[in-house]
Amino acid sequence: MADQTVRDRIRDLVLSGDLRPGDRLVERQLAARLGVSRIPVREALRELAHEGLAEERATRGMVVRRLDPADVAALFEVRGALEDLLCERIVAHASDADLNRLDEVLGRARDAVRRGAAAEARELNAEFHVVLAELAGPVVAAVMEPVAGRMRWVLTQHEDPADMVRAHEQIARSLRRRDLESARHELRLHLLDSRAEVDARLS
Repeated sequence: MADQTVRDRIRDLVLSGDLRPGDRLVERQLAARLGVSRIPVREALRELAHEGLAEERATRGMVVRRLDPADVAALFEVRGALEDLLCERIVAHASDADLNRLDEVLGRARDAVRRGAAAEARELNAEFHVVLAELAGPVVAAVMEPVAGRMRWVLTQHEDPADMVRAHEQIARSLRRRDLESARHELRLHLLDSRAEVDARLS
């Protein structure tokens, strides 16, 4: 398995919430879990520490990084600015077929919520934002990618999947109507709700 693949798989474990803030990242255990040697795991952990997803602790070794309030605040501010642009580009350029992709993800998320499959619903709610970025075009999607990854990590710490689905439905309806101001408003409300939830858990 390539070193990059090892890194990506460990990153996915963190971003999905499978490995949570404060969890130890033990090379031997991760190597066994992924079926690789410890060498690529060691390199992957160094890269994840550089990305801010892991950190070295004097007494515990490498652990999943805990959420820092200042970093979270900056992340929400950056996402808010980018999502204004995202809405503008989708309203101006996305076709009805493009917007059908949002409806398809929403349908799967609603079904996951009905079945009580919370982890699946969270993944689909994250996918909704990935599709939003893709509909805005490749340049915006590339800029959003690292922000989206960090946001996915933040939101796995608190997200109520049913609430997220309802917010996403409002956003999709506004975009379907090509109502730019409404779409921006709904995304800002969504962001504020998420920010308040995260802040409450960090306080």
